[in-house]
Amino acid sequence: MARRKTPVTIAFGATVRALRVERGYGQEGFAAHAGLDRSYYGAIERGEFNVSLETIMKLAASLETRASDLLARANL
Repeated sequence: MARRKTPVTIAFGATVRALRVERGYGQEGFAAHAGLDRSYYGAIERGEFNVSLETIMKLAASLETRASDLLARANL
């Protein structure tokens, strides 16, 4: 089953990717740091998942930002 990308999931994934890169993490290293499976994390960056609030909080904490700031940066 193909995963459905939406403008929201694409914007969120792109924002997470940009912040990860700004902080100097590789994708696999950041996934481990955030406690997420690397393939799941890659799919988040590609906008393939509508992530849960729990995952947004994990990502924000790992990126050393607030969830509200993460969403605002993605224009969400």
